[in-house]
Amino acid sequence: MSESALDGTEDADDIEAVLLGRPIASLYDISYLYGKLHALNTAKQYDLPIDDRYIGRMTHESRTDYYEQEVGLFSVLVNLTGDSPTLGQASELDEMPDGDTSPFIAESLDREKMLRVGLSRQDSRAAGHNMSLAHDVSKSSEDCDKYVKQLFDRWAASDTVADVADSHDDGWILKALKEVGEDEGLISTIENGVVDSIRESFGDEFNGVLSVRLKLPGTDGYVYPGEVEVLNEAMLYRWVEKRMRSYSEADDASGEGRGYITGDTGEVFGLSDSPLQRYKGKMAEKFPNFVVDESWQQRPLTAEAAFAVSSSVPLLENFVQLLGENTAAYYIPYVPEPTVEQAVALYELAMRAADNSGSIVSVIEDTANNPASPLYGDLQIHYVAAYTPGNKRKFIEEEQCVDPNRIRAIQDAHTSVLTDGLVSPDGDSPPLFPSPPYGRLTDDRDDEQGSKYLRSNAPVVAGVLSGGYFQSTFRHQSTDEDRDDHGTTDLRIEATSTALASDGQIDPDWLFAQYVPRLISEQRSAFKDGNELPESLLTRQYVQMQALARADVLGDASSDDPRTIPVSTETMSDMPEFSDRDDRLAQFIDSHPALAEDEERRAAFLIGALVGRVAAYQSQNEISRTVIRQHPIDAMTRRRISTTLSKVLEKNAYYSSDDEEAGMLMNDRYITRLNDIVNSHPPEEWALSTDDLRMHYGLGLTYGKNDQRLDNQDDEAAGAESDD
Repeated sequence: MSESALDGTEDADDIEAVLLGRPIASLYDISYLYGKLHALNTAKQYDLPIDDRYIGRMTHESRTDYYEQEVGLFSVLVNLTGDSPTLGQASELDEMPDGDTSPFIAESLDREKMLRVGLSRQDSRAAGHNMSLAHDVSKSSEDCDKYVKQLFDRWAASDTVADVADSHDDGWILKALKEVGEDEGLISTIENGVVDSIRESFGDEFNGVLSVRLKLPGTDGYVYPGEVEVLNEAMLYRWVEKRMRSYSEADDASGEGRGYITGDTGEVFGLSDSPLQRYKGKMAEKFPNFVVDESWQQRPLTAEAAFAVSSSVPLLENFVQLLGENTAAYYIPYVPEPTVEQAVALYELAMRAADNSGSIVSVIEDTANNPASPLYGDLQIHYVAAYTPGNKRKFIEEEQCVDPNRIRAIQDAHTSVLTDGLVSPDGDSPPLFPSPPYGRLTDDRDDEQGSKYLRSNAPVVAGVLSGGYFQSTFRHQSTDEDRDDHGTTDLRIEATSTALASDGQIDPDWLFAQYVPRLISEQRSAFKDGNELPESLLTRQYVQMQALARADVLGDASSDDPRTIPVSTETMSDMPEFSDRDDRLAQFIDSHPALAEDEERRAAFLIGALVGRVAAYQSQNEISRTVIRQHPIDAMTRRRISTTLSKVLEKNAYYSSDDEEAGMLMNDRYITRLNDIVNSHPPEEWALSTDDLRMHYGLGLTYGKNDQRLDNQDDEAAGAESDD
């Protein structure tokens, strides 16, 4: 991709001229801006004898692999200075040796030369995809005589070129090229020598551009076709006639109307290129019973606007993050009403995107988090998630106005959860929610999936943008390719889209429905590996749930669901330092509205904590089949709670009486609180959903298993504290 050559000071007037003068309202507006900036940048970057209006339709970035070849351009020399066209000789060129009478020349290509060549092609490799006289071809050298001939007897002889030849002052140049194709002597000379000449330069396979170089009256030597105004005019006309007016099943997809982007009145078109190739062909998925000849009424673009949108496509395609084998997300940055400085910054961002195509999130994150950037305060992102099997593309999620401030709010909330004493030590004080080791993992554990989200410098912005934030905690997507909706129902992408939306809210019940299957799956894997609890996952889910609540993403703000009310930093700072584990448990419950205000959730949590604590005692005493294995998360239902509680209480009483060091009933802090609930409100009568029950039971398991003796505690029996 070309480098940015725009200067916000020197080019201010030109940049101002391409701004819309109104707020950006659609992806088409964004594409138009990028396309116009790209054409302007190209014109500023190179000193070319080409009118700016043609540069926007040239596709010098479409085949950058040609620039890496030793030779990438093969031209026929045509002399039009006489009464009739003749073939030139290579020796007429300064860079060629004297005595070389060949009418062909092979040379290297770079971006500037490609612009001079004037290559303009459609993305499709189907026949007729080249709009310019210069064609790019990938064929056996043996077959190239046919393609060289087509420059004259097909392109120059086409009806579209004939229309321009009849109406343009320099139309004689186009007619002269057609004459070459009709002259048996000239064509015979080309046919007899072109294959050997191509093979000499390219070998058996030709992969490059076929073109002509013209000697015209009043020119110094031979010029490239892109330097000839009438050839560029023919190129533009062919675009309109072959790819905008008549295309697919449309005979004439044009009409008189007001342009969708610019507001200009005149001829408009419906079947032109679209951003991210969203609407192709009949656009049946968006417009049922669509009539292609009337498409200009749904999506009217002037030719000038359509060219700008089309030329922006390579830039927009670079703003992509590959999410999976067949899924990708696009993050198109824009500013609703950009200044000249911001327009330049957007284009420079597009240049950086070209170097990071396929992993754009890091580029967006750097800009979104950089207060020194001209884009920082006003940046918006048009987000699109797409399912892309083969050559198909289906948009499955879209948010037009992603505000980086919302993503930063999630990051700030996530950081505060990790640093305010809730899951990590606050100075010398243990965390309120115990988890191993306080839910934090060291830098040498980068290989563990999701562990980065338990560090105070967690890359949350990049995680939310890429979907990794929810991939760390959600259940895995189905891989059943026989399902009709396979690939289009990725729940992690759905959550990402909701988190990015300015008013998006994640339903707690829906969130738990994603958390719990992942918990069950990982616990089963843990059992196979000789462990019993996915504590890192449980901690990540807990931290994420708290962060989403603090960032006002969890639940409807108008609802009174206590699960959406976070443990705020104010609540944490107001808490007195707990003196023992009973005090910590009381403060933990009181600080969580979901537990304090709902006795069913509180009981589910306490049962989990009791099971976790008894399992910890069993592990200390080398009992391999612990109560966690006997009562896993997926076994918990309202009907089984009473049975589970009865069995665990029995074991707890047995261990208490059998352990001489205990001296008292172990885990009384859990049991007393449980008895107060289940004796008055039996589990069989609970209304708590199964996912809700299992989620809080799992959190309880983590809490109880890690509810160890406090460092500053010396007021309880040592045996009870070390064992229970």
